[in-house]
Amino acid sequence: MSAQQEMNPLALLGGVFDPLHQGHVAVAEAALELPGVEEVRWIPCKEPPHEKDSTHAPAEVRLAMAQLFCQEVEQFTCDDIEFERDGPSWTIDTVRALAEQYPGRPLLWLIGSDNVRLIGRWKEAEELWNLAIPVVAHRPGSGTVLRREHLPFLEGERWRLVNSWSLPEVSQDISSTRLRSLLAAGKDVGDSIPLAVLEALESGGWYQQPAP
Repeated sequence: MSAQQEMNPLALLGGVFDPLHQGHVAVAEAALELPGVEEVRWIPCKEPPHEKDSTHAPAEVRLAMAQLFCQEVEQFTCDDIEFERDGPSWTIDTVRALAEQYPGRPLLWLIGSDNVRLIGRWKEAEELWNLAIPVVAHRPGSGTVLRREHLPFLEGERWRLVNSWSLPEVSQDISSTRLRSLLAAGKDVGDSIPLAVLEALESGGWYQQPAP
């Protein structure tokens, strides 16, 4: 990697990926259109910090599906950084580690517009959003945009930098919860999940029965 490439923005797509679907793919592809972005790094969450985010496939399975998919796209890589730590997978811990690994390199954290209202309440939010730039992916029909009041603790210059980054509206609006229900019912979800991922989860029997 050249010195210039080492300073290009690194787009980070964290998530539970339960399962990985075309909505995630649409966000990652949109990120590749951002200035200077040549890589989107997928970061599967090992242990969601909040009970409401409890998963239905084991962490190792979700990681394996992300690794399998990222092998198909040159600009996508899968990072198991959250599998190197014990305990809840907090975004701030991941971003701190990456900021130390890539000093001076802009880190873009891709988030869905449904998370915007609570973005200022993420763990250690002030440090987090001074280390990484939140870049919002807007779902079809969503009128939610990142506003100054969502991140009141950012200094003016930092806010102007954050506000200068945005993604176009993505074409896919897919719910992981809905997909799990369809899979459990034996419905066809081929249009919503990448083929390699679909084949892997079907061969493993994941989501074929409703979670207890």
